[in-house]
Amino acid sequence: MKNIFSRAVSFIRENPSITYSLVLVFLIPVAFFINTYLINSSYEADINKITQKKAVLVEEIITKSFSDSLKDETKIQAIIDGIVTEDSEIIEITVSKPLEDGQFEVVASNQRDLVGTKQENELRQNILAWSTQEGIAFLDQKDGGRFWRVTKAIYGSGDEKIGLMSISLSLAGTDNLINKTIYRSYWVLILTIVIVLLFVSNQAKLFGYALTVTKLKELDKMKDMFISMASHELRSPLGAIKGYLDFLKEKKEVLADGEAKQYVDNITISVDRLNGLVSDMLEVSRLEGNRMPMKIESVDVNKVIGESIEEIKSQAIQKGLALSFDPVENNSFVLADGNRLKQVLINLIGNSIKYTPQGSVTVSVGLKDKELGITIADTGIGISSEDQANLFGKFYRIQNDKTKNITGTGLGLWITMEIVKRMKGRITVESIEGVGSHFTVYLPVDKK
Repeated sequence: MKNIFSRAVSFIRENPSITYSLVLVFLIPVAFFINTYLINSSYEADINKITQKKAVLVEEIITKSFSDSLKDETKIQAIIDGIVTEDSEIIEITVSKPLEDGQFEVVASNQRDLVGTKQENELRQNILAWSTQEGIAFLDQKDGGRFWRVTKAIYGSGDEKIGLMSISLSLAGTDNLINKTIYRSYWVLILTIVIVLLFVSNQAKLFGYALTVTKLKELDKMKDMFISMASHELRSPLGAIKGYLDFLKEKKEVLADGEAKQYVDNITISVDRLNGLVSDMLEVSRLEGNRMPMKIESVDVNKVIGESIEEIKSQAIQKGLALSFDPVENNSFVLADGNRLKQVLINLIGNSIKYTPQGSVTVSVGLKDKELGITIADTGIGISSEDQANLFGKFYRIQNDKTKNITGTGLGLWITMEIVKRMKGRITVESIEGVGSHFTVYLPVDKK
């Protein structure tokens, strides 16, 4: 038992969030209980006030009926009987007149046995009501039931006091309603406590899941660190290999030997592919770790597109493709990171060249509302609607007979989309198989 307690304490110390949860588990039922109690108390107080006002109002109406005289006892009795019959909440109405000895004699009442008797038990409250103009009202209890008892003086035509009237208004109906409300409230409270207890019983699993998620986040962070480190470490030997390959390409012996030259060219292609993969993995690591710096400023789109085309036009020339640019004549400035925008454009233009066997690649710019759109249109192999839906997914590549010999990592478009998002822009694609594709990057216009 001691070991179990020690282990529990140790587990709570290692996971302080458990203490917080346990406190919440205790506070939730307490809060529900206090809230239910306060609501019911407030509800009961409001009901009491309403019924008191009703009792006083009923009495005022009845006393006006008796303001002329108390001599016609038969008429008074008939009025009282009619009132009691119509309103079940009124359990007693008594009309009395003052006697010379200071007491009061009952003139009429729904309780016939009281007629003609002196109200000795009610003498104190009668005297108090007789001495005040407003009368008195108090909450009383009899035979397990609560009722409002209101006593008030009856005034004659000359504003003189001619008698007293007492009325008792039962609270049985309202008490019934209050008790039902309280009963339901406490059932809700019990149900809440049961749910909380079930939640407590499931806490072990929830904390287990939380710990698992924490560990997964740590592993994900370690993975990003590993990829980042590995990418940096791989770049150095790849750079050295590329340097030696460039050196071999200039050797007369290699240039003279066709087979050796082919080997060197194949190695160069493989090194370029590996270097591209390392670069993409490093970019992915930076984006996922939110470590890619962005310097958003006013950028001339025409200038960036021109520089991008200049860097990549050799690829178009090698394939015999026409690469053209249609600049915007109006405001060509957007809010973006110039270097990252160039990276996006080189990637998209490079993809268009890669997937266009013949024809042309055209870059155009146009204004649309508060955005400026840069469209890269090609006459390439096109993209199916199914592939378009997954095109910007990580590691996704189009797999068909036309693309099987085209190399790539499947990361370029994902990286492109993430960079555009971080520049508060968006990217769209429209394509028809066998006709070509249009990729459009929209960026916010810099209103100077």
